Amino acid sequence: MKFLQLFLFVFNFYFIYGQSIPKEFSGVVKINDSLFIPYNLSLNRINDTEILGYSITDKGGVHETKSNVTGYFDEEKGVLKFNEFDIVYTKSPYDQFDFCFVHFEGSMKKFKSAKALKGAFFGKYVNGAKCIDGELLLVDEQKIEKIKKRFDKPKVRKLLEKSKKIDTVSLAPITKNETVNVFVKSSILMVSIYDSGKEDNDQIDLYLDDKLILNDYVITREKKQIPIQITQKFARLKVVALNEGTSPPNTVKIEVHSPNDYISTKTSLNKGEMAVLSFVKKGKRANK
Repeated sequence: MKFLQLFLFVFNFYFIYGQSIPKEFSGVVKINDSLFIPYNLSLNRINDTEILGYSITDKGGVHETKSNVTGYFDEEKGVLKFNEFDIVYTKSPYDQFDFCFVHFEGSMKKFKSAKALKGAFFGKYVNGAKCIDGELLLVDEQKIEKIKKRFDKPKVRKLLEKSKKIDTVSLAPITKNETVNVFVKSSILMVSIYDSGKEDNDQIDLYLDDKLILNDYVITREKKQIPIQITQKFARLKVVALNEGTSPPNTVKIEVHSPNDYISTKTSLNKGEMAVLSFVKKGKRANK
């Protein structure tokens, strides 16, 4: 009897969830005016209200990450709500504490016939703490395929190749003797440094334009905020690892905020090694 009940449960779940046709969306996560991250979303409506599925961030990129998604759809009110809650796999070197999960609530009148999904989302870390917010800009994949067929012509492809591409911010860790140049719109920035994982007594010296501003500083989960003003063409933030803590290597999470910019990265260093984050103020190109 118990075996039969288990069989029926598995059969019903597979029939409802495994056989249903998922709703597929593709597009981007918009963090600010200059940071767009590829985002794919697959949603299954398993009953009148419950939603299950997955998302893929940076598909095909070095930080490709697949996360499970859960939520609900209220057809009467025309509301869709979902959130990422678990990482299936990732190509990113970041640990689980670094991932910012999407929590979205927006309008959707019809599930099967929805052509787009747009709206603001809230970002939360796995422990529920708030991280970066942004906007979802997604289109039904079937609609994208139709557009591709219309634009898959030599003249159109040539025009698209000449079109201006969106600049994105690299989130790769900064390692030994690396200098990462980041172009920013604002001349006043707020830098936060902290340990995004387990505190392991990592110590650093921090230099701003070769001036020592933090000496023998122990990295903790509490964010240390440092205001930076770019008075010249650029400002250089140099991190020097003084040890490797109790869990090598020495890692420091770095977040940079301004009204127009957001940069998030991490240093990964052995004792005595250094890494540099160089902030370059964007400017208009001079006419020749």
